[in-house]
Amino acid sequence: MFAWIAENAVTVVASAVILALLAAAVFSLVKDKKNQKGGCTGNCATCGMGCSSQKKEK
Repeated sequence: MFAWIAENAVTVVASAVILALLAAAVFSLVKDKKNQKGGCTGNCATCGMGCSSQKKEK
């Protein structure tokens, strides 16, 4: 088992770094979504997402 890890150490470390970056990106997106940051520019005419701020006003 340790021989396999030693032979593939670079791959294991690179995979761990990529996984950590992916987790940080997902965490940041979830955090921003909870805080209602980003995404909406206020120009609902050009937005294809059904602007949530417009729904709140009605």
